[in-house]
Amino acid sequence: MTYLNDSCGSRQPPPVLDDIQGLVLRGYTLPYIRYIVFYMVDLAGARSFLSKLLPGTSDVEITTAKPWDRDDRPIYTLNVGFTYSGMEFLMNEGDRKVVERESSNVFDLFKGGAVGDAQAVGDINSSDPKHWWDRSGEWLLPTKRESPYDELHLVVTIYADSTGTRENYHQKLLKLIPGETGLPALMQAYIQDSDPLDEGEDYIHFGYKDSFSQPRLSDVPWNTNVGRLLAGKGLIDDRPCVPPYQFVITPKFKVDPTNPQSAELPKYRAHPLLHNGSFAAFRVLHQDVTAFKAFINKGKEKGISPELVAAKMCGRWFDGTPLVVSPDGPDKTLNGFDYTNFNYIEPTAHQQGKPVNDEFGLLCPYASHIRRTNPRDDYKVKGNKNNAEEKRIMRRAGPYGPDYDETRPDDGIPRGLVGLFICADLSAQFSFIMESWVTNGSFRIGKDADMSPNKSGFDPLFGSEDGMTDHETFDFLPPGTQRPPKKTDYTVIDGLPQFIRTDGGLYLFLPGIEGLRHLANGTIPKS
Repeated sequence: MTYLNDSCGSRQPPPVLDDIQGLVLRGYTLPYIRYIVFYMVDLAGARSFLSKLLPGTSDVEITTAKPWDRDDRPIYTLNVGFTYSGMEFLMNEGDRKVVERESSNVFDLFKGGAVGDAQAVGDINSSDPKHWWDRSGEWLLPTKRESPYDELHLVVTIYADSTGTRENYHQKLLKLIPGETGLPALMQAYIQDSDPLDEGEDYIHFGYKDSFSQPRLSDVPWNTNVGRLLAGKGLIDDRPCVPPYQFVITPKFKVDPTNPQSAELPKYRAHPLLHNGSFAAFRVLHQDVTAFKAFINKGKEKGISPELVAAKMCGRWFDGTPLVVSPDGPDKTLNGFDYTNFNYIEPTAHQQGKPVNDEFGLLCPYASHIRRTNPRDDYKVKGNKNNAEEKRIMRRAGPYGPDYDETRPDDGIPRGLVGLFICADLSAQFSFIMESWVTNGSFRIGKDADMSPNKSGFDPLFGSEDGMTDHETFDFLPPGTQRPPKKTDYTVIDGLPQFIRTDGGLYLFLPGIEGLRHLANGTIPKS
């Protein structure tokens, strides 16, 4: 039995769950995370290490997407991702060229890495890659590499139920690294931990509750009617499903096998080595909490509460209540999918609150973070088709650094957000969102695209980049504004600074289990 959007209805092949890394398809409810960046020194030793991570090989192994019993949940999970330099290290040149040639449209951006894409996604000025790895986390090598990505090859992610479990499995992982040559075959370059804040799990340093509106993939067990019941979740989920091939690299298939003229999906093509794998952007994002709190308090000068300014910047109140559901304040009666069942133009079937059309951004500004990163049914946003289905990313990120202390606003302690932003096509998904929606001032099209006087070329939660004096305002419509609004209707808060700075970045490939086996063996599957 299927319910609402359990299946996208395109007769796509079901995901091969035991060949897909679990982090891609599901979020782990294990709150203590460690990201370990390695560079590889010895080829034979590196391949030996990777082979020991394959399922069933040792007591520290890759976690797949295969469901586990509710009474047999793991106390840790482990996943791996390789940079292009890491793939280059592991593969012989001939095989690598074959894979690149047959996977060009998903491999080209990956090959250039996060450094090559920095300008496009807004990593400039203080976020420029030349500054990466120095300001957050722990750099472990005796010297800094000449380039921010030189010899950064592999990221291992450990999720655990406690800090003790995390440390225990980290040490077990290190014991798998061969060291016959006198040096370990892999050396740790950088470590970043992510722990829950005092406010609770899923909260970030700016004070918002995070992890809402993750893409719901069709045809996976935990997103079906039965799966939601077993997980104790509600059934009324209005969100359009997203086909797994937007996140798991899948061979082309016919949408309708009975129709020879049927279109082929997905739109990319990839060598079999990449099948059941995914790409991801690994990001270390410093958050300036002091500047954020100072800015939202500027609203007091205009009789506007800091909470409302913050809600307009995000599109949600601090507790996650969407503005289009409850524009006047948090709604404590919301539960489960109530936080995600909403649209901007045509309200969804089970949208809470007063159903309205927010075409003009009267409730949730065009510039707000959640509207920029997932414009839902606002089809006047450039590149948005089918409820942004083709542009979604899977967020696996959490806070790093200690809780912000109001009594010590300038403590100088690094804090922010770290994690993976996962997709099947970095160019069409992650990079597109960053370049076209997050760092583009007029991301809507049509006669009302520039209705808002907001000059910020950046998502307001990111803030304007250093030196961008033309992008230092944030504006929104006060309650009671008539539609359509005039430019003079907007409340404008000046002095929008930069709140988020990139302190590290890598573009990664997360192979399927068979893909990892080939990398460990120094082979590739036949095309």
